[in-house]
Amino acid sequence: MNAVIDCLMNHRSIRKFKSQPVEPEKLDLSLRAGVRAATAGNLQHYSLIVVDDNAKKRALEDDPALEGSTMIVAVVDTYRLKRWFELDDAPFYFNQACNLLIGFWDATIVLQNIVIAAESLGLGTVYFGEVLSKDLSQILGTPEHVFPAGLVAIGYPDETPSLRPRLPLEAVVHRNGYRVPSDDEIMASYREKDQAWETLPEEYRRDLMGRNIRNTAQSVTVGHYTEEFIAGESKAILENLKKAGFKLTLD
Repeated sequence: MNAVIDCLMNHRSIRKFKSQPVEPEKLDLSLRAGVRAATAGNLQHYSLIVVDDNAKKRALEDDPALEGSTMIVAVVDTYRLKRWFELDDAPFYFNQACNLLIGFWDATIVLQNIVIAAESLGLGTVYFGEVLSKDLSQILGTPEHVFPAGLVAIGYPDETPSLRPRLPLEAVVHRNGYRVPSDDEIMASYREKDQAWETLPEEYRRDLMGRNIRNTAQSVTVGHYTEEFIAGESKAILENLKKAGFKLTLD
């Protein structure tokens, strides 16, 4: 095993950080490693917003345990491309679904590069998906044609969580086509997650059962990512897309 593989295999999300700030040279090195990521057409269809102001960090993710971290927001940035095209008298039509998704791909790849670099330097990281529904025009002053793609907090860990289990490789890897699994194969793939229900603290499990939640799958859909939560997040994301001026139809 080499150092890169070792770093990747030991990734864990850190949700509690020390007050020790990230040194500027470590942050800069992580950002430099990030922007070496692959990018469609070499256009770097993204921007990175470094946030160390506590009020703005709370607006992005309101958790006191994150105050010692530095946050990096990756955004799809078609605004910068638009300005460049206009200044060089080139037509602009990059505000469509294709460009949104390619920019999203670009932004998340660069953010993952940053995470790997930061962790290799002894820092901890954690992703937050709810940034997709945040109004960054209000929080960070983003202009039109800019859309949130990802948020990561980076800092010195103040906890040492265990590695979380992953599905077996055969559950997520298909070869030369998608193979539809049987019910028995599905249940085998999720057996470890289902068995985790029995290891929950008794008081917590009783609380869940009092809400008619009786297994791990139900704790996901009924107890955490509820239908109301998903609908609310989806509505906010669609509003963000509309505000940003992306065209998701051909009309």
